[in-house]
This record gives sequence, structure tokens and C-alpha cells, in this order.
Amino acid sequence: MLSVIKRYSLQLVFTLSLLLGLQLPNFLQQYELRLQGHFVEAQQHLASFQSLADKYFSGDLSALMTKHKSSKDSLYREEALVIEKTALRVAFLQQKIDNLNKPIWHRLVALTQQIKDPIIKETWAGYQANVLLNQQAILVGVSVAIILMLSLELFLYLIKLGSLTLLLRIKNKPKVTS
Repeated sequence: MLSVIKRYSLQLVFTLSLLLGLQLPNFLQQYELRLQGHFVEAQQHLASFQSLADKYFSGDLSALMTKHKSSKDSLYREEALVIEKTALRVAFLQQKIDNLNKPIWHRLVALTQQIKDPIIKETWAGYQANVLLNQQAILVGVSVAIILMLSLELFLYLIKLGSLTLLLRIKNKPKVTS
């Protein structure tokens, strides 16, 4: 009876990990779409400042920022910080988008390393689960399921080995008579 419970438990774990693995490429795709949306928004925001730089500073955005920073008017000095912050955001998002051209395994690892990123949290809040059965999703799903199952089997084996070792120690312990 215990072996039946173990077998069905392992099948359930395999199935759930397969379903989780199938969701990862979909989540990654939704994250990437959101990332691109934020990038376009930041570019549009920077474009208004860039047009001023084009008109007055031959396209040099840093010259526009320098002019604003050196102004006696605090409004312009604060606006320089907004321009600088927007330019840094565009560069940061561009760097993230450049990483999207890498293989899926690299992108998934990068995603797990940025788990506290506000865009990932935003993606999770609006996530819509779908089962996309393309080659990439199946590969990731089966890989996650196999890795999880092998880890679980190793864990169960180590527990069993530890239990046997403990039993042998107890059994072979010399009896002390008083």
C-alpha cells in the first residue's frame, strides 16, 4: 500500500512540475512583452527632451542636461535630474532587451536572478496561465520535471540511507549493563 502511495505521489509531483515547466516560457514571453512596453514608454518620454537637444544642442542630450544643471532656476536643475533619470532608464531597459536574443536557458536564469525586479512583479500580478505546446515549452517542461524528479529521488534515497545507517548504529550499539 505504501509503494502505491509513493508511486502516485511521484507521478503527481512529475505532472505538477511538468505543468510548471510548461508555464515558464509563457511567463518569460509575457515578461519580455512588458519589458518592451516599458522601454517604448521610456523612449517616448526621452524623445521630447531629445527633440530639444536636437534643436538647441545639435542632438547632444548631455549638453542639454549640463545647461539645465547649471541654470540658476531650480526648476531647470530639477528637470536635469528627470532627463538624466530617463536616459539612464532607457539605457538600462535597452541592456535588458539586448539580453532577450540569448537562448531560453540563459533568459530563464537571468529571470530568476532578477526576481525582485518591479517589471517581474508587475508581470506576475497580471499573469495569465496558458499551455503553449511549442517545442521550447515542451523542452523546458520536461527538463524541469526530470530535474525535480531526480532531485526528489536523490532526497528520498538519502533519507532512506540515513535511516538505515541510524538503525544499524542502534542495532550494533553495545549494551551497557549496570
